[in-house]
Formats: sequence, C-alpha cells, structure tokens
Amino acid sequence: MSEVLRTGRLALHPVSMGDHRALLAHWTGPLVRRHLFDDKVISPVQVTEIIAASQRDFAIEGYGLWGLRPGPRGGADPRGGPLVGVAGLRRHDGPVHSAVDVEILYSLEPDRWGQGLAVEASRAVLGYAFEVVGLHRITAEIDTGNTTSAAVAEQLGMRPWRAGPDGPDGASYVAADRTHWLGSRRGIDAVP
Repeated sequence: MSEVLRTGRLALHPVSMGDHRALLAHWTGPLVRRHLFDDKVISPVQVTEIIAASQRDFAIEGYGLWGLRPGPRGGADPRGGPLVGVAGLRRHDGPVHSAVDVEILYSLEPDRWGQGLAVEASRAVLGYAFEVVGLHRITAEIDTGNTTSAAVAEQLGMRPWRAGPDGPDGASYVAADRTHWLGSRRGIDAVP
C-alpha cells in the first residue's frame, strides 16, 4: 500500500527528514503557528520529533502527516514543487478525547490561502482514512475565531461533536464519521 496521494492540484507525500527545513520554516511562520501551535515557535528538535512520530504512525497505524506540494507536471520532480503545506492524521490526546480519537490537521502557506487547497488535501486525507485505513471517526479541534478552519470543516461535512462546554482554550470540536462519509458518496479524491 502506498501512502502517496494525488489530487487534481496536489501531490501528498508522507513527511520525511528531508522535509525538515521546509517544515520548520512553514510551522514557525507567524500566520501558520497562530492556530497550529498556539502561537508558540517550535524548535528544530520538535520538528524532528513530529516527523519521527509521523513515520512511526505510518508504520503502526497506517496514517500520519503528508507534505503538500503542487502536483508534478511533465518531467518535473515526482514529489512535485516546493512544500506549500501539511495535512494529516494523528491520534488525539486531550481532556475531551478518548483513546481511539484520530484528529485531522492541516496548514497552508499564507500565499496559498483562499484557493481551496486545504479542502482538497483534507478531503483526500479523509478519504484515505475512511476508505483505505478503515477508521470510523475523524475529529478536528478548531480554535475560537478561526473561521477559515471552521469553513473547511463544514465543506468536509464535519459536524459539531462533543456537546457541552468547549475545550479549555475555547476551541470547538467537530467530527466526520465513516458511515456518513461513505453515504455521501464523496469518495476518495486522491489516487494512492
């Protein structure tokens, strides 16, 4: 089974140590880290740990983080162009989550915002999660005021989840379930 996914405009490859420099630059950008890392600047060591955890998750769970690149054209590099973002899955830890919750994550370079790439990449990741890995539910935590992420989740068919108070930082929680996904005939947008 190949973990490489392709959409109409993107090539999604599992992150590797070869992506370290690009990921560090992406994740430490002020507009990206604001909602992904609670506005904290992560260190090169933390990026190494995130990549290693993703590689371990792919080996054990069948999912992890993918680097997003413009899809290859003609004789171009088969990995595509420069890194423009990240999308993926990880087991979610936290006070409102159970041991089986898997969270979808996505981020894009600010110059790629508003082009529908987050939805395109996330749809491919959800399709992979439900149709290839066979997961039953994917959750997302959306920071208060992050209307863009809320709109992405809505376009993916994610619905409010975990009734009651929002998370400790005011985040809201949404989820997509396999039955609804398969019933909606969204299908996988990516070709593994």
